[in-house]
Amino acid sequence: MARHIYVHNPFCARKCPYCDFYSVTDHSCEEAFYRAAVKEAELLASVIDETTGTNPLTDIDNMDTVYFGGGTPSVPDSRQVTSLLKAVKEAFRIAPDAEITIEVNPSSVTSEKLTEYLQAGFNRISLGVQSLDDEVLKTLGRLHDSKGAVDAIDKIREAGFTNISADLITGVPGETLDGIKRDIETFRTHGVKHISTYSLMLEEGTPFYDRYNKTIEEFISPELEREMYHGTREFLNESGYETYEISNSCMPGYRSIHNSSYWNSCEYFAIGAGAHGYLSDMRYGHRDDVRAYIEEMNTITPDMYKAFLEGNKSGLKSLYAEEMLSREDKMREVAFLRLRTTDGILLDEFRKVFGEEFENVFEDAVKNNISKGLLERKERTLRLTRSGLDLANVVIEDFL
Repeated sequence: MARHIYVHNPFCARKCPYCDFYSVTDHSCEEAFYRAAVKEAELLASVIDETTGTNPLTDIDNMDTVYFGGGTPSVPDSRQVTSLLKAVKEAFRIAPDAEITIEVNPSSVTSEKLTEYLQAGFNRISLGVQSLDDEVLKTLGRLHDSKGAVDAIDKIREAGFTNISADLITGVPGETLDGIKRDIETFRTHGVKHISTYSLMLEEGTPFYDRYNKTIEEFISPELEREMYHGTREFLNESGYETYEISNSCMPGYRSIHNSSYWNSCEYFAIGAGAHGYLSDMRYGHRDDVRAYIEEMNTITPDMYKAFLEGNKSGLKSLYAEEMLSREDKMREVAFLRLRTTDGILLDEFRKVFGEEFENVFEDAVKNNISKGLLERKERTLRLTRSGLDLANVVIEDFL
């Protein structure tokens, strides 16, 4: 059975003004953090059994995955990062054919680091480009320019990576659909196999929220944002990228197996300050505090960790339970997660896991959204229509 592991690397060179993911720019505890993360990997693997961390909904992909996210994993010393990957692979007995991803930024990735990543076992790169328009990059507060981003893609390919993903942010003040299309074409010609396109979100607590919260529609109206979304999606498909999730498209054979594990309701392990996981009935996390994480990993025992995973939530500084899921919660999460994908709800899989028909459990929500033209039934699947994509959050809310 496949296992999925997310490792949060919280260090950044500088905090981007739109980002609300946990990161720090103080690197004084970097070595101590990676020692603590190695210990957590070994500790966690020692207290789980063979069935923990498997996929309760579907084993379509059935492949181990490891994902190093952040923060910016390409900022720290590559020896720290590769040593942690080695520990994770050994502790969890990760299969040789596993998908192993590392996020990198154009401003901090080098040919030397890429060679070390490849030798350590990383086989997929996720590059945080966001745009190839220098003015848009300035607005986003990125440390690289468009030339640096294209050079980074070429370095990644020259290092020997073939599974390359790049991120784009749409709906940025000053951005145009024609510009996004040019970016996609540049990615295609430089060998990028997977493209994640995210609409700019104004997250409370970020500088962008303070700057644009009351004026964002002066720059990008909701109508223009939707036009850019659909125009981007259509151009991706015309360019050979199949859209398989609201924000993700790829060349055939290059879906992100790790991200798909989330949408398939897989269980996954979490390692590192700011990391979040899902095991059995519990969604859990590590507090956004590197030093508390280091302290906890230096003092926690196998018995304490095992007790936490079994539901004993007391006495810990970093690890905490976010939510305990009931059977009904898990049914609702299937709707929430699978409706993001182009495959939609797999009705036979739902019945196999829960012993009930999805359309009986959510009868009113299904009928109402089909009648509005927001959901469509295709054989044994239910998925969003083109109109449903524009109102995805509204549709999904009906199932929660």
